[in-house]
Amino acid sequence: MKIRMTTKFRNMLNEAGIIVLPGVYDALTAKLAERVGFKIITHTGYGTAASLLGLPDVGLVSFKEMCDRVASIARAVSIPVFSDADTGYGNPINVYRTVKEYIRAGAAGLFIEDQVWPKRCGHMSGKQVISAEEMVGKIKAAVDARDDEDPDFVIGARTDAIATHGLDEAIRRANLYSEAGADFAYIEAYENIEQMKRAVESVSAPLSLNLIEGGKTPIVNIKQAEEMGFKIVAFPLTTLWATTKAVMNTLKILKETGSAQSYLSELTTWAEFNEIIGLPEIREMEEKYK
Repeated sequence: MKIRMTTKFRNMLNEAGIIVLPGVYDALTAKLAERVGFKIITHTGYGTAASLLGLPDVGLVSFKEMCDRVASIARAVSIPVFSDADTGYGNPINVYRTVKEYIRAGAAGLFIEDQVWPKRCGHMSGKQVISAEEMVGKIKAAVDARDDEDPDFVIGARTDAIATHGLDEAIRRANLYSEAGADFAYIEAYENIEQMKRAVESVSAPLSLNLIEGGKTPIVNIKQAEEMGFKIVAFPLTTLWATTKAVMNTLKILKETGSAQSYLSELTTWAEFNEIIGLPEIREMEEKYK
């Protein structure tokens, strides 16, 4: 019997060891993450805004655009996809629908955050948060939708309250959100290692650590995150930074020299790329259905 992606993710939460979430923003980056051996991936809203709209993560991507991107990623891989659902796109009733639609899109889990809409990337300035009580209502709605549709679907709750109210309030909110039914908590944008350690000691729920190169949170490696006590560590924008740099370098060489010949060793070959995107399987199907 085939195990559902939601069940695979929930099993990971219940098993020993840290869960590593590389960020992906489209079907291709998802396939690449699976290809190198990752067992689960996270869809990034920041990367979706950048790749779909060419704009920053400031609440411009609509619910349908985000849900469609989740579906395209989930269809491309055979590993669980954890998904960014921003603020849930409205009040608790909207959140209820968001969870159901993400499940139907193929996500194995999602997180919602307690920012005021339009939200912005958690490592940007100018954030505002809703009341903890309003967020608790959203989490309860998310849990009810989860239980109606697929009890194994994973619900994460993020708080951005460090930036607006300080660490003590962020910890209080993380515990409240866990008590409301979230499977794990996620305090965004730690400012130093001491805050990370204190959060792990003070929050009863499993904690996720979000690491953005160049962001507010000091970068640690997976082993260090696990030793501190985090259950999940995410690198949501690493692939976006890497592809942007690589494409920019290649285009500069093309513009300056009129050819990518000097950069060929850094490019994927025609054969390699066609294998990655599944052309051999398509050829087999063509032969089968002659």
